[in-house]
Amino acid sequence: MRVSIILVAIALAADARAQVAISEVLNNPDGADQGREWIELYNFGPTAICLDGWTLEDEDSDSFTFGELSLDSGGYLILVSGGVPGLGGVDAATAKAIFQTEWLDGRESPLVVGMQSEVLGNEADEIVLRDQAGSVIWSLAWSDDETPPFATFLTETNRYFVRNFGSHQEPGIVRDGDDNGLRGFLGYEQNNITVDPHAWESRIGELVTLFGENFDNVLVPSVGSPLAGAYRIMPTGDLDGNGIVDITDLAVLLDHWGPCPAPCAACPADLDTDGLVGITDFLMLLALWG
Repeated sequence: MRVSIILVAIALAADARAQVAISEVLNNPDGADQGREWIELYNFGPTAICLDGWTLEDEDSDSFTFGELSLDSGGYLILVSGGVPGLGGVDAATAKAIFQTEWLDGRESPLVVGMQSEVLGNEADEIVLRDQAGSVIWSLAWSDDETPPFATFLTETNRYFVRNFGSHQEPGIVRDGDDNGLRGFLGYEQNNITVDPHAWESRIGELVTLFGENFDNVLVPSVGSPLAGAYRIMPTGDLDGNGIVDITDLAVLLDHWGPCPAPCAACPADLDTDGLVGITDFLMLLALWG
């Protein structure tokens, strides 16, 4: 009862903050890290959130700043680490491509974003998500208690009541037990410890030939549940989400004809991403027809 009262009190105090959770983390894949460490964000609020100017950082020097990116209500976003440039890292585009090959059968997803400046520590680290004003929206910290290559996911036990899971001094996540020192509170758990109904394996074998990475030392694929596009990957040009590019998608494109709206507003008909729904988008849609 006491724990429940504490959680409700925390929830009431946090109502004014944007409702975005760090819903899953894979910080220690088996083998190479570049393009294979990732963080999943989930918008559990009732409206879309513009992430422009938000930051993802640790308590040391790692920091990533979001561009003009919107996260829909109920939507997920995957942030993929490319590592440190000059120290074996890859650029943001390559990190994104590696993740899409391993988890999404190579299909392009706007919900996957590559990062160069964020590296996730295997033994201990922190992740702090801040909004444009610098306010902490969600944070978590861990010590060396995970088993590679399993992702750590936010369980239903939390229900988004708790948004702060420790710091550099006092890691809050215990991936096979109680979090934040609260008895019986399994906020984050590892896929191989507490069953994640969405968990599935990556396709590690495809990376060797496509990207020239040496994954010979990878004994097992990564296991996680990256929900950004994993279960509903819409074909390019499928603007109404019915699984096929057809006349209704053409109608959507024509309805959005002209300049895209303000930054972070949805502009799905801008297929060539030039900020304008026009003739090139029309031609691209025709080429994708069927």
